[in-house]
Amino acid sequence: MQGKTVEKEELLAMLSDIYDQLEELENVLESNLSGLRQDWYYEQSENIEACESRLEAIEEDMTVIMSEAENIESAKRSARMKLELGF
Repeated sequence: MQGKTVEKEELLAMLSDIYDQLEELENVLESNLSGLRQDWYYEQSENIEACESRLEAIEEDMTVIMSEAENIESAKRSARMKLELGF
């Protein structure tokens, strides 16, 4: 009987030790993952801001191009009208 009690106590001590190690591991993992999440969030924010800047530049270019196209089309219409009025 005495041997079984000692074995149970040893087993409980080992399980307690494993539990403590798991808690420590959980804390370390949480800390590392938290840092990784922050780094990833920062990287993604920078990527989104870069995309936003590029899109704004493209939109500005498109506005200029569309304006120029409208001016050219207007000039063509005006030239056609002059041609038609000439006949």
